[in-house]
Amino acid sequence: MIEISFEQKNDLGLKYVRDRLETVCPYGGKRLKEEGFYSPRQKEELERELDNVSLLLAALKSCEDEVLDLRHRLSGLKELTASITGCESRALSEVELFELTALCRRFQALIPKAQALPGYEKLAEIDFQPVDGPLRILDPSGSGRLSFYVEDERTPELAKARRQKRTLEKQLKEADAPREMLLRSRQEAVKAEEDALSQIYADMSLALRPYTGLLLNNTGAAGRLDAALAKALLARRCGCCRPGTGGEDLELTEAVHPQIAAALEERGRSFVPVTAHLPRGVTVLTGANMGGKSVAMKTIVLNTALALSGCFVFAKAAQIPMFDRLELINRDFTDTARGLSSFGGEILRFNEAAKHLEEGDFSFIAMDEFARGTNAQEGAAIARGVVRYLSDKKAVTLLATHYDGTAQLAARHYQVRGLRNLPEGEHGGGTETDRLRRIEQAMDYGLIPVENEADCPRDALRICEMLGMEEEILKAIRE
Repeated sequence: MIEISFEQKNDLGLKYVRDRLETVCPYGGKRLKEEGFYSPRQKEELERELDNVSLLLAALKSCEDEVLDLRHRLSGLKELTASITGCESRALSEVELFELTALCRRFQALIPKAQALPGYEKLAEIDFQPVDGPLRILDPSGSGRLSFYVEDERTPELAKARRQKRTLEKQLKEADAPREMLLRSRQEAVKAEEDALSQIYADMSLALRPYTGLLLNNTGAAGRLDAALAKALLARRCGCCRPGTGGEDLELTEAVHPQIAAALEERGRSFVPVTAHLPRGVTVLTGANMGGKSVAMKTIVLNTALALSGCFVFAKAAQIPMFDRLELINRDFTDTARGLSSFGGEILRFNEAAKHLEEGDFSFIAMDEFARGTNAQEGAAIARGVVRYLSDKKAVTLLATHYDGTAQLAARHYQVRGLRNLPEGEHGGGTETDRLRRIEQAMDYGLIPVENEADCPRDALRICEMLGMEEEILKAIRE
């Protein structure tokens, strides 16, 4: 089972993306919240969800106005699950019956619009059922009103009580004499009316019980349609693609991290897309600090998580294996509360990941600067040992590191391009903001495949120079 903490979702940018899935009815929001991640045993379910998004994306292209009108009708649906299921064990109140009447009327208008969509018959688990049966109970006269009113003729007891009440109210308006007796009689008539209505509400609730499944089916279909439409609209807005699923190799072509891309755009820069092929085994990603390793890793992990939650991905093309687990071993927000150092937290989480591998799970393991919390010599040895251990395990592992020699036993080695666009003679003049901007403009965050024996890039000293470190200190560093 894939589980990602709230803090990790926020750090990855997954929350940023999910918050931009704009559902319009409570059933759609509930569907997204409960969806989670699809396991290997749910591959067919995942494919059906992706099929739905594809069909709705095509419908948006061919008949956008009709789709948006349908979405507007979805927005009128109210959360009434408690009332729908409540009629199985109790009498519903007048307000609940009114709301159910309005819900059925809205379904009555919505269903033909949904069925008219191109490809509706192919949508999985979006099969609306007619609501004529419930409406015959809720509106037996066929008035077509969204409001709820019980006619006098529903029962003899109700007709008699209301007739008496109207007569007494008329007499009260005309009476000049003492009114106490009339008022008491009216109170008795009102009580008789309430008793008659209570019995009618109980009878209606009992009659609605056979339709509970139909109504829940329709609210579920509305939720699935609303959620899939939200995904389709986001995919169209951001140029996302449908991921392929299955296999053992993770592949992304020109993948983007939307949150980081938006931040860069605000500063007049563009995101360098990430292209990577991660086979089963270990892929090592190296680069200098500030070189973009974490950005590349987040981009890969984010799009993997999106695919496994039934979303299109921010890439030109993608093939995502069906992982049992997604293990993120990076800075953890609970370590301090547990009394652990960052290094101790990393080791415990790696132990958990290793245990799941021994149990036979197929995992995607992403480790950002693993073992950076100890001294460099020991950290490098630990990282190399972890690569050796994971190289033949049932996992796709991505390890971002600046330790040399880590990639020698890896299946693949990528480097961040680093400082490739630096003008000749560039130095650390200007304000601190100017220096940081020059580094950002000179840095190329793209990935390139390199030989496993290749050392990490040596950009750290150049960054020190560009940030204005004193020449005396730089001289000592060079020596």
